[in-house]
Amino acid sequence: MKTETRKVYQCNHCGKWMLSAGAMGYHEKWCKKNPKNRHKCFELCRHLKRTLNMYTRGIEFECLKTGAKMYSFQLEKRNYYAYRQNPQNMERMPLECNKFDEMTFEEQEKR
Repeated sequence: MKTETRKVYQCNHCGKWMLSAGAMGYHEKWCKKNPKNRHKCFELCRHLKRTLNMYTRGIEFECLKTGAKMYSFQLEKRNYYAYRQNPQNMERMPLECNKFDEMTFEEQEKR
């Protein structure tokens, strides 16, 4: 019988296990449960407008309160901002927002 002892790395945010330190470092940077990637807008903000772009087949986000077009950490992860024509008019979704207003249950059912 053959047994191996290896070093195992665990994500500090979600608990995922990996055998490679480099892969785990990359995963921790872009983990959905990382506090640097938890946008306040996704916590059911009523001012967040989601639009499906049929040309790029991606979802575009807009704040109805400020009128700013925004992107999430997933766009940074996939490096799409390098291929977009006008990345300067988009801003990253904030981690904390003073304009945050949570939707009611009735509003959630309508969406």
